[in-house]
Amino acid sequence: MLEATFTRHLRDFTMDVDITVQSGETLALIGENGSGKSTTLKILSGLMKPESGKILLNDQVLYDSGTRTHIDPEMRNISYMFQNYALFPHMTVRENIAYGLAVRKRPIEEIKARTDELIGRMGLDQIADEPVTRLSGGQRQRTALARSLAPRPALLLLDEPLAALDVKTQDNMRRELASVIRAENIPCIIVTHSIIDALSIADRVSVIKRGAIVATGTPEDIIRDPAYGFSVSENPNLYRGEIHIGKTGMVCVKIGDIYVRAVTTLSGVVNVEIRPEELILSREKLASSAINSFQGTITEIHPSGLETLVYVDIGIPLAAALTPQSVERLSLRKGDHIVVTFKATAVHIFA
Repeated sequence: MLEATFTRHLRDFTMDVDITVQSGETLALIGENGSGKSTTLKILSGLMKPESGKILLNDQVLYDSGTRTHIDPEMRNISYMFQNYALFPHMTVRENIAYGLAVRKRPIEEIKARTDELIGRMGLDQIADEPVTRLSGGQRQRTALARSLAPRPALLLLDEPLAALDVKTQDNMRRELASVIRAENIPCIIVTHSIIDALSIADRVSVIKRGAIVATGTPEDIIRDPAYGFSVSENPNLYRGEIHIGKTGMVCVKIGDIYVRAVTTLSGVVNVEIRPEELILSREKLASSAINSFQGTITEIHPSGLETLVYVDIGIPLAAALTPQSVERLSLRKGDHIVVTFKATAVHIFA
């Protein structure tokens, strides 16, 4: 269990952080650029020293301004995975994973057993003896995660672990990352800009603004609270739903009280993203191949640069991204009744 309360003066603001993460729990730390996310990880890892406060990990004091205690980073048993992964380019996958155990002078048998275990778990068997310079983005990410986990850390810190991956690889890695972290049963903090990462991986989310934690809750609670703004800046159409398969094999996801046609092989409770730019608004029902069509009422219209977000209540809140010209052509006003149409492929389902 991690318990941390600390302050640190930066150029533009003062860090004032209070974080608790239970064993086996993943906390997503989310906020805008320059809000103090990565600085928080550096302070927890010991790479940066706070000015006051106390940091405890499994009841071990890592930092205490009152007693002037500061444990050096290499003595903290914390693994910190950087955004660029920081793999050793002159080493193979196996050598990278074994590195942390080797520098701790663990027995050779233990190093081999733990390295082989993680190579198998992370699906790296076929490339274990390849130089990391030959790896794809997803393979590099798995190698870096395996290296971070090899020494059996008491705390795992991940700084934007999926940011360098393409969209398709991100989807696969979210599922793998969540599974591997839970299997280790250690506290984990993941820094991310992505609400989707938080929904897929985290048990709780803490919102950080100008160095202060301003809210903590479940991912669903945070994205639905307009006070925090992240859902609007990234994608307001994020939901939790449940997959239903009809007698004819038709796949739907139930969100609230409505059923939305989708394309997926997943089952059970899932996360749902509907891209605002793929929604079509019209005054009348369209003759279209797009299979999802709902009548609703416009609740808000928000101009935002080159596009305008039109919020429609169809039984769930849904935002469509239109050009200002389209809004004007349709003469859209708050309170108007409108038809929302979109394809099943516009509904992105992820675990």
